[in-house]
Amino acid sequence: MNKLIKALMKEYNIELTDIRWLIAHRITVSLLSSNDNSEEISTRIWSGKLESELYNMEEKFLDDIISQLKMGLIDEAWIREQFAEASELKCRRD
Repeated sequence: MNKLIKALMKEYNIELTDIRWLIAHRITVSLLSSNDNSEEISTRIWSGKLESELYNMEEKFLDDIISQLKMGLIDEAWIREQFAEASELKCRRD
């Protein structure tokens, strides 16, 4: 894992389980926002897209952040926003 990511996770007192919770929360919000279209949710589940989103979700999330950071698409401030959200969700969960 990238040194910056490790340092920020430590600063925000979050772990991989907290990243997993953040992603689970986002997926839940996405599914609930589709409540007017049950076919869309069914297709997402049936096609395996939801399963794919869930498989190693925290690792994919962090790998994606590292890739985007290397390409200059995101910066530390953006990562901090993500980790602040994860930290807030962690506090609400506990």
